[in-house]
Amino acid sequence: MDHARLTVTLRPGHGTLARLASTLNNHHVLDLAYATSSPLSATAVVRLPRPDAPRAQHKLRRLVDVIDVSLDDPASTSTSHPSAGAVRT
Repeated sequence: MDHARLTVTLRPGHGTLARLASTLNNHHVLDLAYATSSPLSATAVVRLPRPDAPRAQHKLRRLVDVIDVSLDDPASTSTSHPSAGAVRT
C-alpha cells in the first residue's frame, strides 16, 4: 500500500497533542511523531495510507493550533522517522 506523510506545524499548548490525536482518530495512522523545538513551535509528522491523506490534511487544517499542513512528496516518504518523542499508534 502506498503511504503519504503529512508534516504539521503547530503552536504547542495544553492539550495540543490530544487534539491532534483525536482529529486523526478515524484515520489509519501508521506513525505519529511529535516534537517541540521551542515554546512557540511544534512539528508533527503523520504517516498514513495515501487515500486518507487529503481528508486528514483538511481536518488538521481546521485545528486552532495548526499553522500549516503539508503533504510530502511520495518519493521522499520513508518508513521511519528519527525524532525525539516519537509516538507510535
